Amino acid sequence: MKTNFTLSILLLCCFFYRINAQSATSSNVLFVLDASGSMWQKLDGEFKIATAKTVLQKLVDGLPADTRAGLIAYGHNRKSDCKDIETLLSINTLDKKAFAEKLNALNPQGMTPIAKSLEHALALIEKETNPITCILVSDGLETCEGNACELVRQAKMKGVKITVHVIGFGLAEKDLSALECIAQAGGGQYLPANNAGELSRALEKTVEQPPVGGGYLSVKTTLEGKPVDALVKVFKKGETKETTFGRTYNKPETNPRVMLLPAGTYELYVEAITLNGNPKQTYKDLIVKGNDTLFQTVDFSQGMVEILVTRNDALSDAVVALYKAGTRELVTQTRSYNNTSANPVKFKVLPGIYDVEIKTVEISGSSVFRIENQQLSAIPLSLKHNFTSGELNVGARKGGDLTDVVLTVYSKTSGKEVARGRTYTAATSNPKSFTLEPGQYRVEATPVNAKDLQKKTMEVEVKIGETVTRTAEW
Repeated sequence: MKTNFTLSILLLCCFFYRINAQSATSSNVLFVLDASGSMWQKLDGEFKIATAKTVLQKLVDGLPADTRAGLIAYGHNRKSDCKDIETLLSINTLDKKAFAEKLNALNPQGMTPIAKSLEHALALIEKETNPITCILVSDGLETCEGNACELVRQAKMKGVKITVHVIGFGLAEKDLSALECIAQAGGGQYLPANNAGELSRALEKTVEQPPVGGGYLSVKTTLEGKPVDALVKVFKKGETKETTFGRTYNKPETNPRVMLLPAGTYELYVEAITLNGNPKQTYKDLIVKGNDTLFQTVDFSQGMVEILVTRNDALSDAVVALYKAGTRELVTQTRSYNNTSANPVKFKVLPGIYDVEIKTVEISGSSVFRIENQQLSAIPLSLKHNFTSGELNVGARKGGDLTDVVLTVYSKTSGKEVARGRTYTAATSNPKSFTLEPGQYRVEATPVNAKDLQKKTMEVEVKIGETVTRTAEW
């Protein structure tokens, strides 16, 4: 069964420019279009096959007159047949009218044999004397047998002059390493497209001439010596729009991620998207030289931060947050609770400088405690903070009977309200208990539904580890 896989494979084959070669004046193009059943799925209210036909034809209409082009389709003749692959137009001088007729006649219904389609395309490509660039546009993953990535890799090793780009069209799968591997094996890019506009831009990018005199950037992402999945973006120095991007995944087929770039100076942005807090690393002034490969290893090996939170020297519940030093950029946070399974709090994060915030959930009106500029290296960082508190119990009675009042507690130092509660007339809530920081307080008791009773005010001192009890009486 097809697992939400293929919108369309377009293997767009044009001139492959060697790094030492000069630009050619014409191109060879071979489109391999997926016409399998999933092409009838909708994206942005439009059938994928309709979008693909429109966008692809627009691209073809804009190709130079001296372009040589061909068209392969699969999945358009029979259901459940992994051999349903057909050459609709052999590679020859581009006839845009004939191309449009063949493209418009396609009726998606079958399977998605990506590897077999690439094998079919390579049989045509091998007859060509000029280099080829292949562009795969897909809305899913392989549904037949074969390893397309290895097929492309072996073809390159045998000297077949191809570059393979892959466009993922409306893909829902989280692991697209099989498609990105094809692009990497073919020396190309993986480009996502989730609507007609993005598909058009992606196709236009893939038909751009590869950089003459360029070089490669190889990015390996690791965690404790093992591959780790990361998003990679490369920016030309001084520019805000990425030159190229991709994912490494945790598989050797795509990690390291190798990208062809024009010679120049770049900034590398890497985000470990599967690690806690999505740690990020940036490398500036990376120089990519022509006819060379720059190898960059990005290690996400982490250090350990342990934070013990107590109140009056007993384990205490608090929200513990880690920020990049001097910023409000949250790295990670959790709660300590008051048990040994969660306290001390333990964070595994990248080495660096952090600010720690600890906010107790047990003390009314308590301020946040900060520990700033903590340097984390490979050596574990151990921190602790002990909150102090006392208990204040306030009751309310009228003529000896429990009475219902609203209690408001103010700090005498700041004048701010730090706690509020209600006694009701039940022994379970009257007196009302407050856990407060040590200090001087003013308590206002406002009777509820008792117009004959006036508000009363009391001043109290709360001491560490002690309980003070007061009663408002009428």
